[in-house]
This record gives sequence, structure tokens and C-alpha cells, in this order.
Amino acid sequence: MSPRPLPDTAAALALLDAISAGTPATAPPATAQPLVLYGAGKLGGMAAQILLSLGLPIAYALDRNPPPDGLLLKHIPVHHPDTITLAKRRIHPIAVCVVTSAFTPIHDQLRADGWQHIHPVYDLLDAHARSTGLNNGWFAGPLDRNDRDNAARVLAGWHDNASRAAHLQCLAWRTVREEWVFSGAPVGVENRYFIPELVAALREDEHILDGGAWHGETLEAIIAHCGGSFAAALAIEPDPSNSARLATWRDTRPATEQSRITLRTSALGDIDGHQAFGAAMNMASRLRANGHSTVAVERIDSLGFAPSLIKLHLEGHELPALHGAEATLKSCRPLLAITTYHNRDGLWRTPKWLMDTLPDYHFLMRMHGWCGTGAVVYGIPAERWPD
Repeated sequence: MSPRPLPDTAAALALLDAISAGTPATAPPATAQPLVLYGAGKLGGMAAQILLSLGLPIAYALDRNPPPDGLLLKHIPVHHPDTITLAKRRIHPIAVCVVTSAFTPIHDQLRADGWQHIHPVYDLLDAHARSTGLNNGWFAGPLDRNDRDNAARVLAGWHDNASRAAHLQCLAWRTVREEWVFSGAPVGVENRYFIPELVAALREDEHILDGGAWHGETLEAIIAHCGGSFAAALAIEPDPSNSARLATWRDTRPATEQSRITLRTSALGDIDGHQAFGAAMNMASRLRANGHSTVAVERIDSLGFAPSLIKLHLEGHELPALHGAEATLKSCRPLLAITTYHNRDGLWRTPKWLMDTLPDYHFLMRMHGWCGTGAVVYGIPAERWPD
């Protein structure tokens, strides 16, 4: 996995053509054998919960640092990889539950150790996306001429070559499942939403709109990056359980902050109304047609809030939410941090809409996770670009 040089626009377009000409990746076949989970951390626990809810058996988990009790979710055995026999390695499919490190070196080491059927866990879960609502493992399929032409326009529109590299990383993984790395464009696992360019533009009087606020961690970090000061914050979280946790977080903040933080239990979109919602999925709760509950949906333009910073992490509903924010974006010109890794909109539709709608912005893209996860598009208005 040798690093490629940072691509300028011409080099990026040539690499886009190589991706377009490649054979599109397809989902791995179903297996009758119980799965082995590689990684007993946060993602391993979430994957185990989902798999078990689907009635899919898990043989055991592997981790080089097993938990003290030797169990995942209190009942799945966790073993050190070296303790597994070669016979078991040959038959058990193994799901890699790690996105904080590159997949390719893990795959190659597992293959050298005798494992035969190795897949990113999100790829295996993608077969059940309609049931679970989890949509991190999608396959883009072939890129048609329209995809290629619009992706080319976006590649040319980024403010720097590191953004072109990040965009190509996303395209290569989603289309041909190749893991590309570039010198000078590291995957920043630790700084999602807080790249240096955005941090340098932050002020102490920000009006923060946090769409998909979950339990408040990102909003807390934004406040810290603003020097502990802010003018107002609107935190929006549609999932009832998450919203309750968010309220608890808000109530633990200093009294001087609490009065400036407003919470809304609604979803963001391009309508004012109600839509089906898949709740009780923790971070994966989202608007979806087969959701078993209903949630209020609001346009950002209808909120009566004038943000100077917008962060959106909406599990694939970011583009409709931006459509519902067009007037606000043009009048308020906020800093933007928008996730783009949950569906095909992220290949080009979301960044192209932003570039077309907000021409006097500098747009950047960075990857903050491996296996196609953690893609974020940042927008900084020209007047707030750090010198």
C-alpha cells in the first residue's frame, strides 16, 4: 500500500478515469459458517449487537488485547488471534471490525496467518441494510458518464490537492474497493470536524447549529475549540433515546451555558412535515422509508436560527437538509462540516451542490476513517478563510 503523490487536477482526473474503467466491487456472498469478529472494541460490540439481532451466529471475537473478562457483550468469547487453530482459520469467515486503521495491512496479515475469508464488517452488514438501517458499507456500482463528468467537476473545484486525494480515496473504495493512500493526505481519525483550516476560522461568538447532535460530544468539542465561549447553539437530534442523552448532557453544562443551548427533537430535511424514521439504532438512527416510527422534519430555513457554523451528520440525509437550508446558507454564510459517506450522494452530488450554490467558498474534503467511513466536506466562506 505505497503512498501516491498528491494529485493536481490533471492527475486527479486521470485517476478518476482509472477508477471508472475498473471492475466495480460487489458485496461478499452469504456464508453458512458462524462469523468471527476481528476487533472487540466499540465497532465490534455494535456489529455483534446487530448480527445477533438478525439471528446470525457469532463463533467468537479476536483481539490482541482481550477485555479483562474475556468476553464481548458479556457472553461472546474473545480470544487472542494466535490461539486459533489453522483448521478454524480456513473455514470461519472473519469480519474486520476496525476503521481507525487501514484495512489492507490487516487483511494481508490475516491472510498470511491462514484466514481465507476476510471482509470489512460494514461490507457484510450491507446485505442487511434494509433491516438494520446501517448504511456504511454501500457499494457504488459502476460510474456512468454522468457520474464521471460530475465527479470530475468536483475534483477540479476543491481548494487543495489534499481534498482531491480524499475524494479519490472515497471513489476508489466505494467503486472498486481499493484502499488508496496519498502522501500529504493522512486519514485524520482524531480530528473529525476540526481540521486546522476550520479551527483557525472559529470565533468566540459562533452561533452553532449541530444537526445530528447525538449525545452532545461534538457540540462540546466545538465549544471547547471556540475557547469555551459561544453566542448560541441549536442541537438537533431526532432519535428519542439519543435526545434524552443529549438533554442530560446539556443539563450537566455550566448554568451560564445551558441557557444558550436549545434542543430540538426533530430531523432536518427539505420539507416541513413528518417522515418515517428508524429509531433505537444509536448513531445509526435515521430517516428511512421502512422506519417503524414517525418523526417531525424541519427545514433549516424554517428554524428561525441564523447559524455561523453548521455541522451535519445525518446518516445520509445531508443533501436534503442542505436543500432545506439554501436561503440560510446564502444569507448567513456559515462555516460548514458535512458528512458525505453514508450513500451515493457523497460521490459528487453533495459537494457539487455546495460548490454550485456557494461559489465564494473554499471547499475542502478530508477522510477521518478507513473503509470508506469518515468523509467530511468542509466549507469556509472566503471572508473567513484563515490568512
